[in-house]
Amino acid sequence: MNAIAVRLIAIALAALAAVVARQYVSALRAELATAQETARTEHETVGRRDATIADLQKRQRDDALALAQLERTRQGIAADLAARKSELETLKRESETVRAWADGALPDDVVRLYASPALLGGTAQSMRARDGLHDAGNVTAN
Repeated sequence: MNAIAVRLIAIALAALAAVVARQYVSALRAELATAQETARTEHETVGRRDATIADLQKRQRDDALALAQLERTRQGIAADLAARKSELETLKRESETVRAWADGALPDDVVRLYASPALLGGTAQSMRARDGLHDAGNVTAN
């Protein structure tokens, strides 16, 4: 082989290497673009997930505060109820008039109110006209 043929082969090989290198670089750039798009999409997904988690945590804190407030209200109502029951029991012990009233028959309107499940949500217990207000411990009175 002569020197010109060797040079032509070298130039052809260099051109072929350049074409292959260019295609390889193009493929790498396409792969990089795809990876960047995937990374951007995943970053947005993580951002939405983190926002959802933060929102759920805030709701949980708000619900816990509301539950605590509801419990305080319930305890206050329970304390008021206990105080009123105690006051009624004291009045019944101290006053013959109050005792007679508490042991008397319930008014017909009250009996009808308790007899109507539609008015009380279906949870009312049946009451008879002769039922009166009795000591909590004396459920067999009347």
